[in-house]
Amino acid sequence: MGVLGGLGFAALFYAAAEYEHMTGWKWALASIALSATVKGLFPLSFIFVLPAQFGLFLALWWMNSRRVAALEVERAAKGDEDRQRRQERAQRAREQVDPDAAARHAAQEAREEAALRERQERVRRAREEREREERAAREQAERDEPPSGQ
Repeated sequence: MGVLGGLGFAALFYAAAEYEHMTGWKWALASIALSATVKGLFPLSFIFVLPAQFGLFLALWWMNSRRVAALEVERAAKGDEDRQRRQERAQRAREQVDPDAAARHAAQEAREEAALRERQERVRRAREEREREERAAREQAERDEPPSGQ
């Protein structure tokens, strides 16, 4: 296995790394270094390169899976921390008293109370007017009615 074989393994590792969303150049360089080392130690044995490349693949895959797991744990911790921070900010915002809120609330209650009194007064006046009209109608009916005793 010569330079083309080493570059072939490097290209294979680069493609595998990119497929797994990892840094392909690191894998390719490690593959070239491994091929060169195995070729230096065992110059005529191509059969040793394949298990070494497979071992390199497993080692790099294992390292990447550990890195991904650590990233997930870190993201979860950051997510919890961010969620707690947002909750604290929301709680502080709720606890902060709006200085005009009490005045607005009092003004709203005063308006509602004035509207209620006005409605009650209109109802009272309408009732009194109706009673006056009924009384006047009764009196008119009594005047218009001929005396029954005559």
